[in-house]
Amino acid sequence: MASLREKLEAELEQIDGALRELPAVRQLNKLSALELAGAGSLLSSFYHGVENILKQALLAKGTALPAGAAWHRDLLQSACAHGIISIETRDRLAPYMAFRHFFTHAYGFDLDSERLLPLVRDVGLVYVGFKTETKRFARARMEGRR
Repeated sequence: MASLREKLEAELEQIDGALRELPAVRQLNKLSALELAGAGSLLSSFYHGVENILKQALLAKGTALPAGAAWHRDLLQSACAHGIISIETRDRLAPYMAFRHFFTHAYGFDLDSERLLPLVRDVGLVYVGFKTETKRFARARMEGRR
């Protein structure tokens, strides 16, 4: 069975791939509806990877995963409460969670570049913080500190 660190690294690789394909912020207003939908899909994939990592980290702690209608929000809260991510990272991830919800339930042609702009602009910084914190958590788990 793969360790938490191995699972985390595999997910981070997938997230890296999705983010590499995102268009540059300056290109967003030039994209067709189809290209915007593709960018939306990549942002959604980013957040799915984040959730996969948080679920694995909580399970590694022996913590039950949230259930119910608000489980996505509760997952972020639980990961923060259990020291996997900081309050700042939780708050920075919240717009991506909201976008994931919108993207899942909307039509692709409902996207516009203005809605994607802050998400695409900030995703690199948000990801660096998330990756640093989750790697620190996994390392601490391996060393028996948590």
